[in-house]
Amino acid sequence: MKKVLALVLAMMLVLSVSAAFAEKAGEGITIGVVYKQSGNAYFQAGVEGFQKAADELGFEFMHDGPDDGSSDGQIRIIENYIAQGVDVLCISANDPAALVDVCNEARDAGIKVISWDAKVDPEGRDLDVEPASAKVIGVTQLDSIVNSIGGEGQIAIVSAMATAPNQNLWISFIKEALESGDPKYANIELVDVVYGDDEYTKSFNETQALLDKYPDLKGIITPTTVGGPAVSKCIQDAGRDVKVTGLTLATDMKEFIDAGIADETFLWNPIELGYASSYAAVAMVKGDFTGAVGEKLEVPELGELEVTESDDGGTILFLNKLNSFTKDTVDAWVGIL
Repeated sequence: MKKVLALVLAMMLVLSVSAAFAEKAGEGITIGVVYKQSGNAYFQAGVEGFQKAADELGFEFMHDGPDDGSSDGQIRIIENYIAQGVDVLCISANDPAALVDVCNEARDAGIKVISWDAKVDPEGRDLDVEPASAKVIGVTQLDSIVNSIGGEGQIAIVSAMATAPNQNLWISFIKEALESGDPKYANIELVDVVYGDDEYTKSFNETQALLDKYPDLKGIITPTTVGGPAVSKCIQDAGRDVKVTGLTLATDMKEFIDAGIADETFLWNPIELGYASSYAAVAMVKGDFTGAVGEKLEVPELGELEVTESDDGGTILFLNKLNSFTKDTVDAWVGIL
């Protein structure tokens, strides 16, 4: 009996050691991550998500973005990744069309291409991963500013680059809602859309120009994390009663939310976006997932995500989570986002 027990224990030990050293799903896979601009806190948070997934799945990854937020800079980074032989590219595009040729060069070399946060046009990608539908994101910001200014008045938008695909899509849904005939927007006038190129100083200066040009301006939507604090600081310095909302980091906006310049801002968790993109990338490289409409991907902590058809004709995977930062909630997010 003792011999049998000893044999069972030995077998259990072998199995546990084997499990401990079992190959992780992503071992041997290399991901090249490309974001819009280096030094951007939003994308630094996204990299945390890739790192978290790398720790779980065992893949290796590199990450980089151009200093100037240009498509040419992104193309050079992608070409470098192709030369290094990565297995998959995860790209947040500055211009959806400008990267198609280089992405197809990668695909011809057997490299999978996933866009995340901001699309590559469908003919240049295998899948797009986004936080929530563009319509939800756009209309959520619009409704927020309408509530903040009491349902009437002039509003403007301070966006990122003029070519940024995600910002442009959100803005298109804002304009569509304003033109829909919905009575809650009847007294709202969108007077201007300007571009800060995801640079603090330019966003600040564009806001100042708006304040000078429109003395009756009541609200500004800024659908970019760099724009939020720049727009708010400009309004604060000018002493104007203009409300702000948009897509911001909680850490950047706490002082302006506490000061009442912004009643509410929003953001998904970029850590989760990088995390989900990693799981999609590994599954796609392994052939367990193709990114076709109707396919489902199980992502720890996020659950089962389903691929749907994108409005641009490609395929898309939504996380469908949007966090609200207010005086009551912002403290809980500071240091996280």
